[in-house]
Amino acid sequence: MDADILEGDLNRKYDVIILPSDSKMMMVGVAEGGGGGEYSRYLDPNSVPPDYRSGFGAAGVEALEAFVRAGGTLMTFAEAGALPIDEFHLSVRNVLEGPSGDEFWSPGSTLKVKVDNTNAFAYGMPGDGLALFLAGGQVYETLPGPDSEAVERIVTYVDRNVLQSGWLLGEEAVAGKAAVVSVGHGAGPVYLIGFRAQHRAQTHGTYKLLFNALVN
Repeated sequence: MDADILEGDLNRKYDVIILPSDSKMMMVGVAEGGGGGEYSRYLDPNSVPPDYRSGFGAAGVEALEAFVRAGGTLMTFAEAGALPIDEFHLSVRNVLEGPSGDEFWSPGSTLKVKVDNTNAFAYGMPGDGLALFLAGGQVYETLPGPDSEAVERIVTYVDRNVLQSGWLLGEEAVAGKAAVVSVGHGAGPVYLIGFRAQHRAQTHGTYKLLFNALVN
């Protein structure tokens, strides 16, 4: 809960924290007592009764970053990756942040991926796999700079003929790009899964990408 994050000292209680697929705006919001700071523009705190206000504010972001830097694992699904990418200034970007729906669209399609199953986050996965990509998903590329060595590609979309089943507009936006990355940040990793690996119990084939993070 928001209040748990705002208590800080998260490493004392947790090894892994998962941010489910949700927008940065909804997660940060304005947390009473946590300080909204620059995030106050996202939500008028007077528009929602105090008991129902959501968001952990700038103080929550700082607590999550401190958790990772001290050795904790922060895992995100799909659009939740925007929070650590933006707020922790990671050396990756979501390549789908710019294209409009006229340029790229994949409303629940099965896409072909290559998996580096020598990485502990992908143990037990096949070298060739499938990912269920939904609206709100993210696709990553590494930014140049001294911190780029901290980025590990774990799952990558194939270079061409990416679509296995469904509808995909703008294949070139994702072809050869990363679907899952791990980014070292201090003593811990930020583990960005650009699709929802556990979505509605339909994606059994990618469960290991979730469970490996919990046990390693």
